[in-house]
Amino acid sequence: MSCKLGATAALAGLLLAQSALASETRPPLKMQDKEDNLPIQVVVSRADQTLKVYKGDQVIAHSPVSTGKKGHTTPTGVFSILEKRRRHFSNLYNNAPMPFMQRLTWSGIALHASNSVPRYPASHGCVRLPNSFAKTLFSLTERGAHVVISQREVAPEPIAHKNLFQPSNEMVEISRAKSMSPSVLGGDLMEEDLAQERKARYERSEMWRKVKAVTKHKSRKDKPLRILVTRRSTTTLVRDIQTLLNELGHNAGIVDGYVGRNTLAAVRSFNKAQGVETWNGKFDRALLQDLYTAAGKGEVPQGHIFIRQKFKPLFDAPIAFKNPEKPLGAHLFTLSKSDNNPAKTKWLALSLGDSINPAMQKRIGVEAIEQTDGLVAANDVLDRLIIPQEIREQIAPLLIAGSSLAISDKGLSRETTYQGTDFIVLTKPKGPDKKKRSRKKLAKRN
Repeated sequence: MSCKLGATAALAGLLLAQSALASETRPPLKMQDKEDNLPIQVVVSRADQTLKVYKGDQVIAHSPVSTGKKGHTTPTGVFSILEKRRRHFSNLYNNAPMPFMQRLTWSGIALHASNSVPRYPASHGCVRLPNSFAKTLFSLTERGAHVVISQREVAPEPIAHKNLFQPSNEMVEISRAKSMSPSVLGGDLMEEDLAQERKARYERSEMWRKVKAVTKHKSRKDKPLRILVTRRSTTTLVRDIQTLLNELGHNAGIVDGYVGRNTLAAVRSFNKAQGVETWNGKFDRALLQDLYTAAGKGEVPQGHIFIRQKFKPLFDAPIAFKNPEKPLGAHLFTLSKSDNNPAKTKWLALSLGDSINPAMQKRIGVEAIEQTDGLVAANDVLDRLIIPQEIREQIAPLLIAGSSLAISDKGLSRETTYQGTDFIVLTKPKGPDKKKRSRKKLAKRN
């Protein structure tokens, strides 16, 4: 782990911190009530050096923390608890003890207990917690629970929007299908046939077959979905290029996102068939657009949606955005409560500040975020998502409370590429990292 426990806090200071903690954990901490269907989320503010535990949109506990110091800054963004260990020792810093460790990244960031929580940045990147609070937090959370680390304090807030996914089951789908007019499904079916036609359309879907294959075990069905909407990466473009080359009869081999001999030969074969004598050798959006045009598919989508469950990929597909030149920002939407009734479905929204450097702006074709805090309004971003109905139909039956939708401009992060992770959204907030308060004043408060 990339964090070292300090051992030099004065006893008096420690007693004061423990006393402060006792007053900051009211209302009393308690285990998550499975009956109320509300997920636990943890939110850390680097500026305030605080941590709050939310159950739905209500704070059930909070505590001072100590995040990473200069040169070892704690990253900001959306994380999940990947691993939990009551006893753990750092593999980077002299085997330092890290009790009640809750891992956020495989590269070395975690929440853990410490004897030194001075309420200013002092760690090597981890989030230090007072001992008694770390133990209680450990009992509250489960693997997969979201942890948001922000520059300034943020909080989940209720949100309602037509583009947020709605959970459903087979009976709900049958009811909804019967209520639709035949023209919606593109045919002149009698009303009593609508449900069967909709079910048949599900079963003909390649994505639906994939979903059924990986969710055949009950343990998978009971786990919340993790959904990421982002801009298309180079790997995603290559996979689409390979898929279309195969569809057009040019053998690109296995669709894996890697450029090999088969893929190169298939592109040359395609170019020859199109009468293209020279090719720049780039696997880019221009090449993909040529393939889309040849296949009669119109414009190349700007975005992609990925779905995971239990830390493993489920399926993914291209999607489009309105006004693609505008940034999406960084957001986390969590399904807070669901009983398969869309009218009673409740989502929570949490938006983070984010910035995009000029090189990335040029590469992904977006404008700079003008606001000094780098925030983009959640409702505005949801307005711009264009997600095909077929994809919604694959997602809807699998949604349960705790499922989430993350949105980012930056594609799959380097942390997400590790095996055994949820989607990790890394952000780069604008503005100062902390409020204008001296370390001495912060220390006095402890």
